[in-house]
Amino acid sequence: MRILPPMLWSDYLYFLFELMAFIAAVVQWPKMKGTPYSYFMPFLFFIVVYEFGTIRNWFSINHSNLWVANIQMAIFFLFNALFLLGELKTPVFKKHLGAAIVFTIVFSITNMAFFQGFWKLDTMSILLQDVVLIVLCCLYFSELMHYTLQPLSIIRLPGFWVNTGLLFFCIITFMFFASYTYMAYKNNYNYFLLFRGIANSSNAILYSCLAVAFLCFRKGVEPG
Repeated sequence: MRILPPMLWSDYLYFLFELMAFIAAVVQWPKMKGTPYSYFMPFLFFIVVYEFGTIRNWFSINHSNLWVANIQMAIFFLFNALFLLGELKTPVFKKHLGAAIVFTIVFSITNMAFFQGFWKLDTMSILLQDVVLIVLCCLYFSELMHYTLQPLSIIRLPGFWVNTGLLFFCIITFMFFASYTYMAYKNNYNYFLLFRGIANSSNAILYSCLAVAFLCFRKGVEPG
């Protein structure tokens, strides 16, 4: 059995991007106050504490922190799903996606309790969560194209950056975790190395986009 080499500072780049997004949220919070974007600050604080605790092995039980990863991913899904749902304007979309969010949370809890378990990574839940978030992001872009009645610069819309980051993040993680059960439990060395690279790249995309979204936020302007 091969052992992974020690983690290097470069393996924690994803944490720096998360910290950057949190700092941007703190700086821009006065402008975002009173909007749904203001909730990103406490959410990102939770993400930063979780990641730092993971790096420091605060949550490790029997040499595994998968239990807390399941909880973190469920919270990540619920927060972002509700935020994206609030961005949609079409009532029928909101109704059906609201039901899908509730179903996904119930499925995740059931899967954790009775199927894949609390102490193993619940990949089935992650895949379903990613699908729902991908659909939400795609519907946002669809509405952006069909409901915009005047010319605008989409790169100045915070909603554009949030949805872009989440869309790329969820597509990348969906493709990765689709093969997780087979590859990870085969103790494939190259797969674990791949995981490090994917974790860095997907988080870099997501949290860079979030930081840009916060920085282009203008008080009194409809965020979109």
